[in-house]
Amino acid sequence: MNELADWADEWSLHLRAGTVSDHTVTVYARVARAFVRWLGETHPEITGPAHITPEVVGGWVRHLRDGGRADATRRRDGIAVRLFLSYVAGEPDSGLTSNPAAGLDLPMPEALPVPVISDEELSALLRSMGGSSYTDRRDSALIRVLLDTGCRRAEVVGIDLADVDLRRQEVHVLGKGRKQRIVPFGNKTALALRKYLRVRATRPAADASPLFLSIRPRDGGSWRLTGGAVGEMLTRRCVQAGLGHLHPHQLRHTWAHDLLSNGAGESDVERLAGWSSPLMVRRYGNSAANERARDAARRLARGDRV
Repeated sequence: MNELADWADEWSLHLRAGTVSDHTVTVYARVARAFVRWLGETHPEITGPAHITPEVVGGWVRHLRDGGRADATRRRDGIAVRLFLSYVAGEPDSGLTSNPAAGLDLPMPEALPVPVISDEELSALLRSMGGSSYTDRRDSALIRVLLDTGCRRAEVVGIDLADVDLRRQEVHVLGKGRKQRIVPFGNKTALALRKYLRVRATRPAADASPLFLSIRPRDGGSWRLTGGAVGEMLTRRCVQAGLGHLHPHQLRHTWAHDLLSNGAGESDVERLAGWSSPLMVRRYGNSAANERARDAARRLARGDRV
């Protein structure tokens, strides 16, 4: 089984050498290693790629289903193994002449609508960080950047000081696949950033490049706030505000809903969000799509014009 483990390690390096995000590499590599372990436990006779058949891969997918994995998880894991075996089959010395996962039947999960956050909830959330301490100023600026730009939390913690133009009220964002985009932000966000930057200048790591700094350095000396820390901060602030649980991605959904509700075209939202498909626009803010449709019908009521 060491041979298959070596192929999984090589594929991980192949992904890291490309344009795949670090998060995707981590997830896909973990799936490939899990698949190799399953082969070792259930098919000890398979010692190399040449012996992996479509029936074997299908058995692994059934194993995931029987283990209670959600449709979305089974689809993601199936895609990862399909890509892994496609890479192996493309190497002339692997012994695998075709991809045994090419015809894999994967579930198509129905995307559940993510609720948008109301103005009342957002106001309560921002009031919970209305003080003048470092964490209050940082958290307020961070939440407003998320709300105004629609950034993913991994993107917002990746922003450096040099990426922010306060005069033009724009931020340069490095998104998935290392695609760059420029996103504007409003006056209140610009004000929150200025207040945060003043108190940031008094911190021990004031000269560090990340925009949003943690309270203390992590192992390795980095002061950059992490995506996990953003989620923890939001959970803590929701408790302080007396709100139910909110997660950072709801701010992205809320941002998309607000733009669409106020007349932004789907192509505009697609570009600002860094998406490559208009289908993503329809998914985000989907929970309030009926409300937007009714509001549009009221504004465009044909009978009021005759």
